[in-house]
Amino acid sequence: MKEKPNIILFITHDQGQFLGCYETPQTTKSLYTPNIDRLAENGVRFTNYFCTAPQCSPSRGSLMTSLYPHQNGLMGLVNLGWTLPENNKTLPMYLRENGYNTYLLGLQHESKDASTLGYDYVSKRVKDYKYSTKRMEDEYLKFFEERENEDNPFFVNIGTIENHRPFVIWSDPVDPKFVSVPQFLPDDEMVREDIGLFYGVINNVDLAIGTIINCLQKVGLRKNTLFIYTTDHGSPFPKAKCTLYDPGIKIALIMNCPELDFVSGGKSIDYMISNIDLLPTLLDLVGAKKPRNIEGISFLPVLENKFGNFRKEIYTEKTFHEIYDPMRSIRTEKYKYIRNFTSSDTLYQMPLDIQRGLSGKFLIDKIKKPRSEEELYDLENDPNEQENLVNNSNYQKIVLELRQKLLNWMLKTNDPLLKGTIEPQNGVRYKKNENN
Repeated sequence: MKEKPNIILFITHDQGQFLGCYETPQTTKSLYTPNIDRLAENGVRFTNYFCTAPQCSPSRGSLMTSLYPHQNGLMGLVNLGWTLPENNKTLPMYLRENGYNTYLLGLQHESKDASTLGYDYVSKRVKDYKYSTKRMEDEYLKFFEERENEDNPFFVNIGTIENHRPFVIWSDPVDPKFVSVPQFLPDDEMVREDIGLFYGVINNVDLAIGTIINCLQKVGLRKNTLFIYTTDHGSPFPKAKCTLYDPGIKIALIMNCPELDFVSGGKSIDYMISNIDLLPTLLDLVGAKKPRNIEGISFLPVLENKFGNFRKEIYTEKTFHEIYDPMRSIRTEKYKYIRNFTSSDTLYQMPLDIQRGLSGKFLIDKIKKPRSEEELYDLENDPNEQENLVNNSNYQKIVLELRQKLLNWMLKTNDPLLKGTIEPQNGVRYKKNENN
């Protein structure tokens, strides 16, 4: 047995917690994902895992650097002019220093040039849509078959284009009658059909996971391989992706390794954890020193039942997507406070890909109401974040406390938003707060 486990990081797009093994106000337990569910049943499932940002590139940049987007400089999408500055140290760089061979297999959205991210090997670069699990399956199998006799442990980041819209490109839909609509969306025929399309894509990814697991068993790598299944941000539906509401920032994380007791056995971890915490956890797990100047906290003690508590607050942010729409938030177990730094004539941004979908078409006119500068939600009594309590006299103490904590965090992390409008990288022009 190798002294250190192999590590597979399998990351999808836009999935939130839409899996058969999750049931929360943000998703519903009506999906058929037996292969991923089996990883959770025999591993560890995280129920309160959050991304730092509800957009692809900023969230992935945080996972790779253990820094918030405004710290590492990746505050917008790579396909809209942004890239992770090369002065950042990444997860594959850290693992290389600790004896790992590192590989990128498929999609990445942190840099315009994947060679800057620190991998020993980067698979052939093609257009994003060609990174679907069906197109990449042979490459997955070839990769693991070639690792059978590798002396060093390996780290491989497998990125896939699913579950991004348009869903119909990747798979056949699930019959809407088998769909369960999550509480944050209206139970309408168009919404059901849209979710059915989404379910079909997720089913495809689950089949790919089953294929990979079978290959790992065949070549003798399964027992000493840590399989991590996660996604970049919330689901591609209104009031989810591109918002700081829980459907936009609450995501799946499943970890499984048969030879490591603390990531096996079907445990569920309910502590609030951020995706900036994954990097220090993996380094802690392989015996590496904790890097300086990162924001993440290792949750290995939580996995080993040596820690009584974890994060009291989760901080999230959005600055750029298709528009410049800066906002910051703090979330505790009981409350969520959001500060919107620009005005808007819609309650939340609905990205173009969602607008073009069935649920977006149904809701686009229904969200045309002015957005409040500040928002406060009582998550215990209002988990779907429907009633803004920022002006409720009974909650003013909470508003003041969270407002100050958010400001303190922005000061501590040197958030450029405190100095005024943030300029985009590479001169790309962005519209401001139009629901475009």
